[in-house]
Amino acid sequence: MDMNSEKEPCDLSVVGHVVCRAGNYPRGEVRIRDGRIVEVLPEAGDAPHRERIDAGSSYVLPGVIDPHVHALSDPREGVEAATRAAAAGGVTTILEMPFDQSGPIWTAARVEAKKQMVAEQAHVDVGLFATVRPGGGVAEVAAMAEAGAVTFKVSTYHTHADRFPRTPDDEMVEVFRAIAATGRRVCVHAENDEIVRKLVEELYATGTEDPRAHCAARPPVTETAAVANTLELARTAGAKVHFVHMSLPHSIDLVQAYARQGVDATAEVCPQYLMFTEDDMASMGTRIKVNPPVRTRQDTDGMWSRLAADAIDTLSSDHAPWPIVEKDKPNIFDNASGAPGVETLFPVTAAIGLHERGVSIESLVRVSSWRPAELFGIGHRKGDLRAGLDGDVVVFDPEAEWEVDETVMQSNAGWSPFHGLKLRGRVTRTISRGETVHQDGKLSSRPGRGRLVEFGEAERA
Repeated sequence: MDMNSEKEPCDLSVVGHVVCRAGNYPRGEVRIRDGRIVEVLPEAGDAPHRERIDAGSSYVLPGVIDPHVHALSDPREGVEAATRAAAAGGVTTILEMPFDQSGPIWTAARVEAKKQMVAEQAHVDVGLFATVRPGGGVAEVAAMAEAGAVTFKVSTYHTHADRFPRTPDDEMVEVFRAIAATGRRVCVHAENDEIVRKLVEELYATGTEDPRAHCAARPPVTETAAVANTLELARTAGAKVHFVHMSLPHSIDLVQAYARQGVDATAEVCPQYLMFTEDDMASMGTRIKVNPPVRTRQDTDGMWSRLAADAIDTLSSDHAPWPIVEKDKPNIFDNASGAPGVETLFPVTAAIGLHERGVSIESLVRVSSWRPAELFGIGHRKGDLRAGLDGDVVVFDPEAEWEVDETVMQSNAGWSPFHGLKLRGRVTRTISRGETVHQDGKLSSRPGRGRLVEFGEAERA
């Protein structure tokens, strides 16, 4: 930072309870100029500024990074609505998944086309996933990385041949090696295909209308066996592997065990696996049909304890904004899997975590900002409050009481599995690169202001 430039006023000063990797400052200040942070002060000062936001005792945190968003799994959502919802929830960067209804992002040309979509539609910043076509697509990996993919995703479970295919074991090591050569991390949807497929066929044939059949079709071993197998493949290939939407404490323990052995293995959790259980399927049904399924109360307790102990690396929404018409079939297996969640990601987890589960604000910021920026190669621009990084800030009032209301949410899905949940703790302002994009329930952004986030060297703290 050019210290002489500090004689000029900053564009924006945000004062409040600042939490960053350098420290926890109850009355700190974040100063932003030209969209970048120029200084973080442990004590608020009186240096000149063009605009000053005094957040009082509210937390002033790094903008949230949601590393798992499906904006185009249903084109009725799109990048515009998903990033609008992100802004409302304190999310200043999303990483957009590659399994679009129009076809997977598995060529450099498709990466380029999606970049153009981001430029035209995004309210907040976007990093792009790519995937690898089974049966030879590994040859495209380097070109997709060069085109702008910050990370890749593959699956051990076969959802759809032309949209979300399985990468078989005989290809996975080759795919892992190709991605490792780009420096990128590879994300894995880990479910055992053979066991799930057999159980789904058997249960579907019974004609059951019990929503809990979805959980029975995907017992814990379907996740843990896939995790264990993938960890061995990653170790062989020297890959950096990240397990998305983990639902079981044992899965986290497996990842941690391999990490202690030197494998670069990490894992994420979603609010649905912290909040809901298989017993809730009886009352909520298709609204909480997600893959993997929600588990037992003992499992949710175990996931909270691991989150509080910093054994989980990232928090994501797995935002899948299906309209409710895709979730209203009598047979649970005829319904789409997934739910909208980017807007509720941080406020739900932070409110429950801080007040009911003993999770520190530092641990929440770690999984929401610090670690995802580091793991996905965007820590040179995102993930912390530090001079030189983008001026992405979320103001979170830990005492504000409110109720989740799906009728006023920004996603085009028009519903939320958290509808009616009463919370203490709310995002009151979202700032993206020094610009307020959402404040007190009102969007103040515009499509196309968001920018593409590119891969770079993340700085470890």
